[in-house]
Amino acid sequence: MNRLLTAADMVSASPQPSPTGTIGPEPLHRHALLRTSNPEVLRDIAGRKLGAVRVDFRNADRFEAIVNLIELETIGLAFGTTTCDMVSDHRPADFIRVQMALSGRAVSCVGGEATDVTEQQFAVASAGVPWQMACHGGHRRLTLRLDPAVLRQRLTALVGVRPRADYTIDPWIPAADPQARSLFKLLVFLTTQLSEQDAAFPAAVTRELEDAVHVAFLCASRHRFRDKLIDPAPMPEFGLVKRLEDYIEANWREPITIERLAREAGVSARSIFRVFERVRGYSPIAFAKSVRLRRAHEMLCSGDPAVTVASAAAACNFANAGHFARYYRATFGELPSATMTRAGRS
Repeated sequence: MNRLLTAADMVSASPQPSPTGTIGPEPLHRHALLRTSNPEVLRDIAGRKLGAVRVDFRNADRFEAIVNLIELETIGLAFGTTTCDMVSDHRPADFIRVQMALSGRAVSCVGGEATDVTEQQFAVASAGVPWQMACHGGHRRLTLRLDPAVLRQRLTALVGVRPRADYTIDPWIPAADPQARSLFKLLVFLTTQLSEQDAAFPAAVTRELEDAVHVAFLCASRHRFRDKLIDPAPMPEFGLVKRLEDYIEANWREPITIERLAREAGVSARSIFRVFERVRGYSPIAFAKSVRLRRAHEMLCSGDPAVTVASAAAACNFANAGHFARYYRATFGELPSATMTRAGRS
């Protein structure tokens, strides 16, 4: 029988007391939605911005809550925590939620089925259904929002078959699964950049990162197409590699997404990645990065006084200057600043 969760249920599930200390530095702090010591402020924002229809608290003395949220084109990322136990009911949303614990424990309940949200397990809440969350005080979580229509497009490109709109995704993902670890590492990278970067990502970088998040989630989550994503794909003709390399060379400034590659190749993205690995030993995305590094090298060698390391990195779709410098040095044997200095002297 389905039953509403209460704050008392959450407390009785574990004998540990709720932390009452101040919450420290948090992810996505540049994208703060609220930081408050007033429970009613959280109730108001949760109702207006987060789809909550009920928010209850327990042990709410010395209350503090933080919610940070950023919406990109096809995904959203949020960080949330409170110093007290909290239960919230949410109306159906038009996106999929993936809850990942950074510390502490919570319970996600969808359709009467409860899923622990801990450092050992992610929880998935499907779009279009009511949803509940019960959190211990001090629970810190990262939430990924995914557009189900875009996710279905990515899945179609990967497996070459368009799934029905109502294909089922299980409500849990073991965090120790290699695919889940890859998803989590990608989200940690993305949230770190969004927390630290003053400037926006280049548009092509944003599109490719969002694309990578969708693919990583599809590989990590449990659904009827997962085996097709993980098992070997059919091997296309080797000539496809050269054709796609020419395509990437001609379109290196634009987002290189799996849909574009699959559409250009006329085969599934899985087959594309497999033939690249067999013929070249690298992925088409790695090839795109090498093309962009070569273009950046050409810019830095030009001697143009208007070109800087930062401008070359941005023009070639590298979002992080430190990563750009590391990739550049690994490829050309010197830092980009050294290339620019030599070009200026000559």
